[in-house]
Amino acid sequence: MQINKERIFISLFWILYSSMCIYFYLERGTYADNSYYLFEIIQNKSFCIQYARYAAVFNQWLPLLAVKLQMSLKTILFFYTISPVFLYFIIFLVIRYLVKEKWLSYLFMISLVVTVRDSFFYVNDELNLMGSLLILMVAVLRSDRLNTISRIIALFIVITIMQFAHLFLLLAAGVFLAIYFIEKRQKEALVGMVIVVVIVVLRATLLKGGRDGSSIDALSIKVITLKNLYASPFAIFFRKSVFYYYLPAITVMMVLFILNKSSFYTKIASVFGFLCLYLLLVVFLINGASDMYNDKYLAIVFLIYWSILASIIETDKTDKFSIKAIVFFAVLLSFFQLFKIEKYTDRVNFLTELMQEKPVKQIYLFEKMPDNLKTMSWSVPYETLFISSLKGNTQTILIKESFYQIDDFLSDSSKFLGAEWTFPADIKLNERYFPLKSGIYEMNR
Repeated sequence: MQINKERIFISLFWILYSSMCIYFYLERGTYADNSYYLFEIIQNKSFCIQYARYAAVFNQWLPLLAVKLQMSLKTILFFYTISPVFLYFIIFLVIRYLVKEKWLSYLFMISLVVTVRDSFFYVNDELNLMGSLLILMVAVLRSDRLNTISRIIALFIVITIMQFAHLFLLLAAGVFLAIYFIEKRQKEALVGMVIVVVIVVLRATLLKGGRDGSSIDALSIKVITLKNLYASPFAIFFRKSVFYYYLPAITVMMVLFILNKSSFYTKIASVFGFLCLYLLLVVFLINGASDMYNDKYLAIVFLIYWSILASIIETDKTDKFSIKAIVFFAVLLSFFQLFKIEKYTDRVNFLTELMQEKPVKQIYLFEKMPDNLKTMSWSVPYETLFISSLKGNTQTILIKESFYQIDDFLSDSSKFLGAEWTFPADIKLNERYFPLKSGIYEMNR
């Protein structure tokens, strides 16, 4: 009986990726926006769509189904953390169908691991989820199964889905399509660029609204200084992440680029495109953000270059055992590095300790908290609600910042204080999952 090594490799990859998601289910399901979105899904028994980013349904349909079927809270969290894998696997199969070159599907699998670190723990993120469509665009453009009209229709569908994810992803798609056109001179890529430009213009003018619209208005060329290029919050994060975490992945990428040569103009365009996106992120993230938030943008930048690589790759130049071994090692190392990230697990443990043998409702002062909690404090009420409910003793903690106006709410023993913008709302918790006892919030100094 002949052993199919390819099937074994593919199966092991998806089993390992799914296992990592489940292993970190608590970190992925409760941190920051993740906990808020899932809380809203459970409370309202419907999708939680923010800022018209309807691509979130691809992340939320599975946990929502679990809520509708009244499954346990732990099962809901499992479904939540594993939900992106379903979309990724479907895209993998579509790539395998569209192109004969197996390396495109391999590059897609590789990119899921080697382009993320902190953002791996941001399960409810439309940007990274739909970033997986970039390599699908390569498959569409390189497919022998599609004629010109079919390619344009497929590109329009993919770009439209991106539009319902995040503005930055549209910009990334535009950069990729421009570089692809320079390399291949394929007219469908030019049509795709036009589609991207039209949608971006509409979003910035007629359809302006939400965080993306506001962000466009907030961009200022005055922020682009030599100091900020090196010392802005994103610049500092970029240096730290690239040199500490991403060097193995970048090394493998460069080896594959050397083996699969591109034109001189493509190289120039690739460098110019990177500099433009770097400048944009220096400006857009000028006020700083959590590592997870920064990393999700960096992941998309990396995905562009994995997509460029997918557009020029030749199977006969990458099928050598030595090349496959190097790539395999880089993928394993990327998986291993996820275990080295302790701050999200430490956060869960710290919050668990804060709740031990304490009142069901607590308030801690922001300035008394450790730095890793200060960088993302607004979501703690939801995080603690999930962590404690899983242990059968529902509790909640509010980290009180100086501008919070909560005195008027502290006399109501039935009140649950979530995010600051929800304070006035009369939130009645779903008692099946969050049986929070009535009680007055108690200050811990």
